[in-house]
Amino acid sequence: MAQKQLRHALLTRYKKLAIEKNIDSNINIYVEQWAADSLIESYTLDMCYEMLDYYFRISETPSWKWFANNADKLYKNLQNRKEDDRIRQLLKEQAKDWLK
Repeated sequence: MAQKQLRHALLTRYKKLAIEKNIDSNINIYVEQWAADSLIESYTLDMCYEMLDYYFRISETPSWKWFANNADKLYKNLQNRKEDDRIRQLLKEQAKDWLK
């Protein structure tokens, strides 16, 4: 079980991002802390932060419920994106070498 302050840190991060995007961030922290606990136990707090940031970049109307229920999809997409970025960087470097 994740510490209480870590669960609240994740929920606070969601609220902060929602406020920045002008989205209703009214969630019951005491109820949703258990979803946050499951996410932190599964992915670590840093990865949850990274997934939240990614989610707010790609979604027009992000919601906590969707994030909590579909974190596995976000994780897979984020990992695929990182791998794609790595491959693109490698190909870009190879192209520079070929053009020399």
